[in-house]
Amino acid sequence: MTRKTINKYILELADLVSDKELSQALKESLVSGQGSIDKIERCFSLLPECRWSKEKLAQFLNSWQATHLKMLAIYGLSCRLQRLAMNVSPELGSHRQLMLASAYNAETSYEDLGLDYGGQTHAQLFNDLAGTLMGDYPWSLEKYCIPEAQEFSRWIYQNMVVSDIKTGLLTNMLSEIYNHAEYNIALTAFSEYIDNYHSLTVSGREKALQYPYVHVADETEVDHFLVVVRALNTYCAATESSINYVEARQLFEEYLCRVGKVMGSLTAAMEKEKDAAATTREYTGAC
Repeated sequence: MTRKTINKYILELADLVSDKELSQALKESLVSGQGSIDKIERCFSLLPECRWSKEKLAQFLNSWQATHLKMLAIYGLSCRLQRLAMNVSPELGSHRQLMLASAYNAETSYEDLGLDYGGQTHAQLFNDLAGTLMGDYPWSLEKYCIPEAQEFSRWIYQNMVVSDIKTGLLTNMLSEIYNHAEYNIALTAFSEYIDNYHSLTVSGREKALQYPYVHVADETEVDHFLVVVRALNTYCAATESSINYVEARQLFEEYLCRVGKVMGSLTAAMEKEKDAAATTREYTGAC
């Protein structure tokens, strides 16, 4: 069966955007970003090919998680919108619109915080996945986060908390449409890795894979993407401004480029370990 690509997932969501110029900007960014997308897909396809050393797998988990840690940035962006609203008379329509934009933006965190799941956060689910793969190995230590992933995380925070609000909303929107695609291929990669190298019960396997699964089940990330589009449109209405579609396309191109650098660096390190194992025959996994 042919697997769907990152491009396919993103194009499907872009078609749901009623703003045709924004939809087109998203689609065009995929063309110039194809090299980065290839790096991302290669990294996930490589994951199930070996039982990686604890150190290499820790590096993958820690660095990949760093590309998704934007809860604080989302909260900061929502607070900025609220503060802007509080500086406007409650009698004005822009006050309500800014409050709505803040609420829409914050809505992307409902599942992450476990609001409807007994307080079970996505951070806990990620720890379940990592715990299955790593046992008690200290994968979360900062030393396992590669420089490219650290820089990506700083860039996201800068965009959403320090840069202008429209850039922040565009960044959050772009992360959601990208995440929808990435979590789908990540679920396949982790499923194959677990099946190849771990003997789990049905319930144990399900628990381990909950983190990527909950992001694709019930189209969670699809809803997140569309609600941030609403936040962006509501903010533009409140401020009587418009979207710069060229800047939106360039921002997504940069987003893909930065993720591509993270996954490309991880791939290079993993391929080096795989090649060394094949050469020395001292590797303990099944490469």
